[in-house]
Amino acid sequence: MRPLISPLAACVAVLALLAGCASSQQAAKDVRPTVAPVTDPPARNTALTVGRGSPKPTPYAAEPEKRTVYFAFGEAAIDEDGGEVLRQNAQKLKEDSQLVVTLVGHTDNLGSPAYNLAVADKRVEAVSERLRSLGVARTQIRRLPVGSEHSSKIRCDGETCRRAMRRVELVYERR
Repeated sequence: MRPLISPLAACVAVLALLAGCASSQQAAKDVRPTVAPVTDPPARNTALTVGRGSPKPTPYAAEPEKRTVYFAFGEAAIDEDGGEVLRQNAQKLKEDSQLVVTLVGHTDNLGSPAYNLAVADKRVEAVSERLRSLGVARTQIRRLPVGSEHSSKIRCDGETCRRAMRRVELVYERR
C-alpha cells in the first residue's frame, strides 16, 4: 500500500508548522504592553442607562478624594478622615443595591512586592470590614489588593508622594 503523504511532504509540512509557531512566539516576545502611570483604575460600566438614555452616574465619579482612604506607612488602621469617607460611601451603597464597589489596595514603592501585597490585602480587608460594619451588603463589595504593582513603576522619592500611594480606592460600577 502506498502512503498518502510522502516523507518529504510530511517533513516540509512539519517544518512549515514549526516555523509558523516560532514566528508567533517571537512576535509575542516583541510585543510588550505599554505601561502608563496609574492614578485611578478605570471603572467598568460606570453609568447605567435609565429611561431614554440618561446615564445614572456612580457616586463620586469626579471626586476621587471622596472615595479614597489613606494609610500610614506599613499600617492598615483607618484614621478619622478615612472613617468619614467610608461612612459617606456606605450610605451611597445602601441607598442603591445595584452599585458594586471594588476596593483597590495600593502601597508605596518601598519594600518587597510580597510584603507590599500583604499590606495592601490587610488594608483592603480593613476597609471591607468597616463597610460591612456600616451595613453594606457583602455582595456589593469586591477586593483587589495590588500592592506596589503600579507604584513601583512611578518615580517617587519623597514622603509626600509615598503617602499618596498608600491608599485604598473605592471604584464603583453597576450590576
